[in-house]
Amino acid sequence: MNSPRTKTMKEAMKILLAVDGSDCGLAAVEEVARNPWPDGSVVKIVSVAEVPVPPAAWAMPMPGNSYEQLEKIIEERSAASIAEAMARFGEIAGAKIEVISKILTGDPKSALLNETERWGADLLVVGTHGYKAFERFWLGSVSRTVLTHAKSSVRIVRGRKNQTAANGPMKILLAVDGSECSNAAVAEIANRPWPRETEVQVISAIHLAFAPTPEVWALPNSYYSQLEKTGREQADVAVNSAALRLRESNAGRETPLTLNGKAITGHAEEIIIEAAKAWGADLIVLGSHGYGGLQRFLLGSVSHAVASHAPCSVEVVRQAHEKES
Repeated sequence: MNSPRTKTMKEAMKILLAVDGSDCGLAAVEEVARNPWPDGSVVKIVSVAEVPVPPAAWAMPMPGNSYEQLEKIIEERSAASIAEAMARFGEIAGAKIEVISKILTGDPKSALLNETERWGADLLVVGTHGYKAFERFWLGSVSRTVLTHAKSSVRIVRGRKNQTAANGPMKILLAVDGSECSNAAVAEIANRPWPRETEVQVISAIHLAFAPTPEVWALPNSYYSQLEKTGREQADVAVNSAALRLRESNAGRETPLTLNGKAITGHAEEIIIEAAKAWGADLIVLGSHGYGGLQRFLLGSVSHAVASHAPCSVEVVRQAHEKES
């Protein structure tokens, strides 16, 4: 008969970890190596060799086999990046998780998206920026593209001065709004193993309507107070529901997660970012879409804003049907 822990913990995961030889890529390696993962999980470390297009016949001629030499140099750099990443990963994680590697070729955005889908990755992990020209992995280029288009969940890693020690406790800020995508983020936290003494702070934004002005038609004050009351009730329900799910998951853990939660008035992205700064969060987790207006958690709005400006790593969780579509 299976133990309670086996029943509650997530099945093995496939984590695709992109590196490019930069400090930010190495920070992503260290973060993945420090996090515990479900039994049987596999980490695939990849590096993209962006080989330039061969010069056209009318272009300035290249002497002899110069293009082939350039291609070889770029591939050797990718191989070196992977070797460095695997060595660092092994130093931290040891042999407790299977690690494989692969050199990808082509445009980094397309190569990572294609490999994520081809391999069936559950989570794609990238750094915030890297080498090549104007820091190719800066959010706004590769990171923004994979965050928006990857069929897997995506973690954007930011290196921190005080990195969590291997198997050391984490501070996870979980942003919820009661939507299906938000619930998927809650389930991800509930079903994964985390370091001992990890803390989870659940927050939800109470987004208030604009106050009336002389330029708009008059509405009774009760209208706005009712909106505020409804918003607060929805936020409280979202927080309490998430906290209940996480408490249930503690029954299957050797060391329970420490939980607290609150609803805060304001714009979601501002609240999440400021809460992460004030608390010193190691990781923000949120769903890819949510409620409010034109889906307030829609990528390009809250999720993208948080990923762009958060002081720590951010994981955007996708539901199963998003990954299949």
